[in-house]
Amino acid sequence: MPHDLYLLAGRYRLIERLGQGGAGTVWRAIDEVLDRQVAVKQVRVPEGLDPYARAQFTDRAIHEARSAGRLRDPAIVLIHDVVLEGDQPWIIMDLVTGRSLDKLIKERGPLPPEFVARVGLQVLSALEVAHAHGMLHQDVKPANILLDSDGSAMLTDFGIAAPMGGRGQFGSGGSPGYMAPERLNEQPSGPASDLWSLGASLYTAVEGRAPFERELPAAMAAAVLLHEPPFPARAGRHLGGLLMAMLAKDPAARPTAPQIRQALSAQPATATTPRRRRWWLVPAVLAAVVTLAGSGWYAAAALRVEPETGKYAQAPDPCKLLTDAQAAGIVKGTPDRGATRAGECQWAVDEQPQRRLIVRAWIERPDGDLGGPQVAQRRFASMKATRAAGKGTQGRTTWGAVSDVKGVGESAIIQNSFTFYLNSTESGRSDSIVLFRTSNLLGEVIWHREDVPVSKPADKETAIAAARLVAAALQK
Repeated sequence: MPHDLYLLAGRYRLIERLGQGGAGTVWRAIDEVLDRQVAVKQVRVPEGLDPYARAQFTDRAIHEARSAGRLRDPAIVLIHDVVLEGDQPWIIMDLVTGRSLDKLIKERGPLPPEFVARVGLQVLSALEVAHAHGMLHQDVKPANILLDSDGSAMLTDFGIAAPMGGRGQFGSGGSPGYMAPERLNEQPSGPASDLWSLGASLYTAVEGRAPFERELPAAMAAAVLLHEPPFPARAGRHLGGLLMAMLAKDPAARPTAPQIRQALSAQPATATTPRRRRWWLVPAVLAAVVTLAGSGWYAAAALRVEPETGKYAQAPDPCKLLTDAQAAGIVKGTPDRGATRAGECQWAVDEQPQRRLIVRAWIERPDGDLGGPQVAQRRFASMKATRAAGKGTQGRTTWGAVSDVKGVGESAIIQNSFTFYLNSTESGRSDSIVLFRTSNLLGEVIWHREDVPVSKPADKETAIAAARLVAAALQK
């Protein structure tokens, strides 16, 4: 090994530059302590910062890298180390092979809708894990989606990731044609912003061109803010309708992650979609990525038994899973009931202290050789592991341990969180969340309370009681 190559932190010897973007530069390196290859991200520090602003930027970059390093799930790449040399942050990650989706689009043109839906499902899984831990990706685009040699999709480059609800400390980081309207308007971002970018990426894959394609970045940004994209004709009615909904200007009008997952899972196969030939197998390049536990989407055999759909052919109306009398008994008041969005219902009491009971329900469909109940079981296990890994304090929010709950569906867990108000160390808001599974259905019951004293942050009993009523209604 040539010893004149740069040695970072006395341990990581940089071998070659793999790629460069707005968030920084990725290097292939050798960890000389463990004698293995790793990926090293040299975080780009904005120019022109004074010493105080530069120090603030560096502190935030390190904090967010550490937050990403807390993620423990088979679908997420491990972050091994965060190094600071001078005022330059470096992030040490696993090194994984992959081929970017944008290169495949340039070479192959529009991709089959079924394949695009499969890619979308896997990238969605990565985003859900990040969102569950309060992190936004902020740069979802085809160039950051890799296809591994076995056909699984991977989301790369959390380099400009930021906490939810903020404008993002990396300023204009991101790509104009794939940045949600609220981000271009410098409004607070949320999970819906990442899902908008996912919709734009899948649109590009299935159509062979970006939804707001223009020659100049400024014109592209204006199109995102002011115009509607053409309906993606190659996507078909099912996938095309979903993509148009994901690209809505108003974040509240976009489908939620469970709704997107359900729609992508239901994408019909097309006669022109190759099912056994691995046509996406192409020479691999190295990059630091978020890996996804996925399998090829092609059929395992020409003849096979169709997987079990599950008990639920469609998701039930969550507003019908509790009577108003039951909800009133739970919230100890007279609540206002309303469907806040598809797949979600809320019973709210606005008098002090404010409290809300939220019920969500969605179904999983067969995926390859897995039946709907198996997919739901896998999803439940992944969400359980993700929430368990989130135990601890981040900012003003503390997440409790995940506990199993008996007597609610086939399996259920509960977790409590408490968030201090900005001007208080004595009170805040509390959420007790029950997640449960029955056959191919997943449900969530959230008991939300305001003005909760820190001495009594949890109320698991009420959340569990509500969840038992919801689960009982599903058996009727």
